[in-house]
Parts: sequence; structure tokens; C-alpha cells
Amino acid sequence: MIRFFDMFSGIGGFRAGLEKAGGFKCVGHCEIDKHADAAYRVLHNVKESEIYYTDATTIDTDTLPEFDLLCAGFPCQSFSIAGKRKGFSDPRGTMFFEIARVARARRPAYLLLENVPGLLSHDKGRTYAAILHTLCDLGYSCEWQVLNSKNFGVPQSRRRVYIIGYLDRKCAGKILPVRETNAKTLIQLLGGRQDSRVYDPEGLSKTLLAKSGGLGGKTGLYAVGYNRRDKITGKIDTAYALNDSNFRGLNRNQTQNTVFEDASMEPTLHGRIRRLVPRECLRLQGFLDEQIDRLLSVNSDTQAYKQAGNAVTVNVVYELGLRLKTAHRASQGAVCAKKGAAL
Repeated sequence: MIRFFDMFSGIGGFRAGLEKAGGFKCVGHCEIDKHADAAYRVLHNVKESEIYYTDATTIDTDTLPEFDLLCAGFPCQSFSIAGKRKGFSDPRGTMFFEIARVARARRPAYLLLENVPGLLSHDKGRTYAAILHTLCDLGYSCEWQVLNSKNFGVPQSRRRVYIIGYLDRKCAGKILPVRETNAKTLIQLLGGRQDSRVYDPEGLSKTLLAKSGGLGGKTGLYAVGYNRRDKITGKIDTAYALNDSNFRGLNRNQTQNTVFEDASMEPTLHGRIRRLVPRECLRLQGFLDEQIDRLLSVNSDTQAYKQAGNAVTVNVVYELGLRLKTAHRASQGAVCAKKGAAL
């Protein structure tokens, strides 16, 4: 059983995906938004024994239970194109260092982080270089890939960068890349030296090399990124959703096709384009109807829209969870084999 702590949890996209993959157990979560926390608790039937923190800056690492995986969809507004992109100068951007603080104190075997793709290019790559350098100093090898939710069985195009950190280098390449990758695989830095095959449109390698002490740096940073071809790999099933008969109210007795694989198709009613209702938005993130029912019982439509927009896509985390579980078993098997040989 892989125990995980759910940091900046939102409504629990990480938790839903990992628990769907099986073999994962949540020991606690941290979420400052009271409405998101209320949704999280009913969505996942949170037990009283689970530890909870309102504010990441107040997490007492001495009281945290043991865990193997730290999940965090850390605040993205300061790196997003839609935001002002202030990065670390925005207090929300500095929340990454709270992740680092917890990781430094508890040393989980794995990190699973998510953010907007703009994180990679923010400040010409310097922001992301600082993140990788910080994780390297903590002893983590890192791999990352921009994944699109539309390739994981939900009919929405939602590109996010996922970062995997691990202490055991035998996990290299076993969790990322997922599925098909671009022919120009992005190898930023390998073992503290520049790789001759580097594909580096943002100049990130040079920044990383400078941070790690140049060629032959002593930090031994192992960091690999993958560019991904964003395309639909197969037919995506049409999503079914509640009929919004007046563009505001809900008719719970009818269903209607609403979102299509073809981007030219819009959700319509009586020939008019209509907005998506909260249930549809949550379905697009991979949540099940029984989960959505519980969320809508404690939150308004306004909050449900916000929470769906901020959530991590369940289907993507499910795929990563399966891969992480396989890598973990292989790693543990190697440790047991080594101990057996010593005996």
C-alpha cells in the first residue's frame, strides 16, 4: 500500500485517480478553500483519523504520519497565461517551497506535482530551473511531461505539466513518458552534464547547467522532460449530461449529448449554443456521478464551476498511479532480492 499526503488538494482529483488505480491510501490533506474542503470531505468520505491542515504554511512536519508519496497541484495562477505571471514574486508562486519544506522533512519516496504548462517557460525557464534545482538538492531525480486530458478518455483539451520526483533512480523512465511522445524528446540535463541531443527551445538547459555548477557540476541533477504531440489517439466517447432547459436551471429527468470529439461541435439546445452545467464540467474532469451528487449537495453551482476548473483530471492521475505502482513494486522487489542475496 502506497500512502500519500494530498497537498493543495482542491476537491481531490489526485485522490480520486490514485484510489481508482488501487493500492494507494490517503493519510491526510491540506486545502485552504473551505468550499473545496467541504467538497473533498464528502467526495472521498474522509475519516476522522486523517490529518488535515488548512494552510500549507502551518503544516507541522513533526505531526505528519508516515507517507510514501506527496501529491500537490500547487497554485498555478502566478504562472498561468490567464494570470499576471508574477511567478515567485506572487505569494501563491512561493507555495512550491512549502512542498519542498515538507519533502525535506519527511523524505517521501515519490513526488507527484501538477501545474500549467506556462510554468516551463516562465521567466525564460528560470522559474522551472529553480524548482528542479530545489528538488535536486533534496535528492530527487525528476521527470516531467505535458499531458493533455483529451488523450485520457475525457472530451476536453486541457494541457498540464506533470512532474514526477523519485529518490530511487531505478524508477527512471518507468512512470514518464506516458504513451506517444514527440520525436524530439526533451532531455534537458542528465547527470550534471549537457547531452548532445538536447532539444531546448526555451534555453532551459543553460539555466540548469548554471544552477548545477556548469559542465560536470557536483549536484548530479537528473532531470528529463518530454515534449508531447497533442492529438487525439482514439475516438473519445460523447459525454452525456443534464439538460439545461433554460440555460440556468436543471431538469434532472433528461439527458443530452453535450461535448463532442470534434472541436467544431458545441453543446446546443433548440439550435442555440448553451453553457455547460456544473455536472458536465465535473464529468469532464473524470469525476463519477455519485461523487458529483455529493459535491453538489454541499456547494453552490458557482463553487462547483470554480472547483471543476481548478481540479486535476482524474483520468490522467489514474494512468500515472498505475505506472507509479508498477515502478514501486519493481523497486521494492529489487530491495528484497538484494537483502535475500546478502543473507
